[in-house]
Amino acid sequence: MMAMQFPNLDPVVCEMAEMALAWLDRYWDAEVGLLKMEAEQDEDSTTTPVPLVHHIRETIWYALGLLQRQAEGDYERALQAIQTVLSYQFDEPGKPYDGTWYRLSEEPHPSEDARIWRDYDPNWREFIGSTLVIILLDYEANLPPELVMGIERALRRAMRGALVRRLPASYTNIALMHAFLLDFTGHRFNDPDWQSRGEAYAREIYQLFEPNHAFAEFNAPTYYGVDLYALGLWRRYSFSSLLQRLGSDMEASLWRDVALMYHAGMKNMAGPFDRAYGMDMQSYASLIGLWIWMATAKECAPFPDVTRPFAHQHDFAFVPCYIGVGISVPDDVLPHLRSFQCERQVVRTITNRPHRVAHAWIGQHILLGGEETEYNKPASGQFHPATIQWVGEQGRICWIRLVYHTNIVINARAEKNMITCNIMGVDGDHPDIFFRIFMPDGSRHSLQQDRWQLSGLTVDVDTRATFDCAIQATPTSGGAYYDVRYTTGDIVPDTTIYFALTTRDVADS
Repeated sequence: MMAMQFPNLDPVVCEMAEMALAWLDRYWDAEVGLLKMEAEQDEDSTTTPVPLVHHIRETIWYALGLLQRQAEGDYERALQAIQTVLSYQFDEPGKPYDGTWYRLSEEPHPSEDARIWRDYDPNWREFIGSTLVIILLDYEANLPPELVMGIERALRRAMRGALVRRLPASYTNIALMHAFLLDFTGHRFNDPDWQSRGEAYAREIYQLFEPNHAFAEFNAPTYYGVDLYALGLWRRYSFSSLLQRLGSDMEASLWRDVALMYHAGMKNMAGPFDRAYGMDMQSYASLIGLWIWMATAKECAPFPDVTRPFAHQHDFAFVPCYIGVGISVPDDVLPHLRSFQCERQVVRTITNRPHRVAHAWIGQHILLGGEETEYNKPASGQFHPATIQWVGEQGRICWIRLVYHTNIVINARAEKNMITCNIMGVDGDHPDIFFRIFMPDGSRHSLQQDRWQLSGLTVDVDTRATFDCAIQATPTSGGAYYDVRYTTGDIVPDTTIYFALTTRDVADS
């Protein structure tokens, strides 16, 4: 198997790889041996300055990119980066964070009562571990033997901790990488039990996927990118013919879901989003945006201008992993990635139990999304069950999304010109209902009980809830968002709170 190197790449892919590595070069801290970058910021983040910190996961991605580029000094820098990353792994059997890595060099060691996500991230086992596998498979012959042994020790620790975690197969993006790591480490270390576990776990993932050819993490612009990376690992690097076969099937199906929900003219996917860090893929780094860049060209890509600050920018560092696995897009998908094909109604079953269905209307200048959740979807800042995106008067993407609080559950549907939401409070609560609206700087607007007059769009609102206020949040880069609040104190507890949002045709607004 030939290792991926910049001179051998397709010109579009090579351009992306060179831009990503040049962008990362400026964050290299030679004294520490890590990338020193801003902390994570989502699209809704304000313009407040963010401190620079040393990132562990992004550094191993950069090390892989250095080995791929092979410019003067890259090899020595890559070795330093790999060795530094290995030094930040936890080797503490019996601890819940055993085998994972620090996220930042500045993080304190987890305490005795360490809590997942707050004090450590278990997913770094899979993200960093899978990157180390690519480094071994593509560049082992060029690495010092003691560094190879260090990587092998790190992979053993990562799998030791990952197996104790008992990761559910429904946690799609991490589960896909986990299955690959089981397969690889089982083969590498001659452990038939790990190999058989890897194949059994792959079958379990596929059994969840097969009934509707959909992942439980449905329509996730960032995590779809991780899914495609992991499936690329199955396709390109797996020793198991089972993983190769199932991975290729799921990879093609996932690309067709992307095509179904994507509007190439607006450079955005329609909602609803099970997990999303933003509402405009031109304002934050989404990993599916990088895949579309690879499949088409930079000018077609739903990705921010990398010469300026952008939200979630650390995900641009993932590019070397994409280069490693390569891209495989079905021929029938490519036209949808290059240009808008047609208006369409989408009704897509995600899971049968619970019954979850995504609804979307994809129009010439507007995208509407809603998700039926059977009133059981846990609240999350990343889950957006009712969404509107449109092209505003300034030619920029404007958007609306329901802010999904812990004290509501929701069923929503979208069709041409309308979203309907049935919302219930939890435990007899009278919840406040918020809709967040983003518009670029200088946009005119009027927000009333039954009508929102916005830049390029009018939304008529039908509800028994009471309009309370519209709060302008701290401006973000290039615009501001408003939280429109409705109160429900006059509605009988444990009854459905109804909203119908009717949009006038954008061209007529």
